[in-house]
Amino acid sequence: MDNRPVWKTVLSVAVCLIAVIRLAITCSKSSRSSDYDNTFRNANALYEQNSYNAAGYRSVRDKSLSNDLLYEDYDSISKMNSSQKEAMSVRKVQKDTLVPITVNSKINIEAGSFVQKNYDDSLKIAIKFPDNTTLFMHSYISKEDMVENLKAIKKKKGIENVDIMMDEPDSKFISYTYKSSGKKYNGCALLAREQDLFTSLEFENDKISKKDLQKKAAEYILQVAK
Repeated sequence: MDNRPVWKTVLSVAVCLIAVIRLAITCSKSSRSSDYDNTFRNANALYEQNSYNAAGYRSVRDKSLSNDLLYEDYDSISKMNSSQKEAMSVRKVQKDTLVPITVNSKINIEAGSFVQKNYDDSLKIAIKFPDNTTLFMHSYISKEDMVENLKAIKKKKGIENVDIMMDEPDSKFISYTYKSSGKKYNGCALLAREQDLFTSLEFENDKISKKDLQKKAAEYILQVAK
């Protein structure tokens, strides 16, 4: 008997549809900004707010705030010291590595990526790639509309320009944008539902085009859906 989760089957179907989207994708290059001072201060402030007192470092008290860390730029996180990263449950992958997404699913991430696993609330895993793309995986019980669930997850960001590119009863592939710290972020997400279990895979980047981001998302979704 096939014990494969329904949401993984949904991913497999979505991959076929996303392949159509990929045919329209054209590669483009974009330049990287060298000014990371503000975002580093943001990242450091998140850490200071949660894990430091006069006695020294301690466990993060409010993991929900540490979940905001991987919204910061890659170089901002790189500037944090090892104690800060440990307190935020963040580690840097030293070589290309298979990272578990679920019990039966892994993705191959490149050397230099940051991985965060807090094992708290709805955020199951977050990955920051060297090109500044972030992958978030959220999962929780909800009977609400899937797009509304995503908007709730991104409430602090206030996502806009939501475009549903694939619309099935138990899955959707959408794109969106939001602004943070004066920067515009492109995002796309694959949403799936198995009974009341809502799962989303979100890909976000402020440095590459929407089409290139969708291409990267499709590549990783292919891995998860296997």
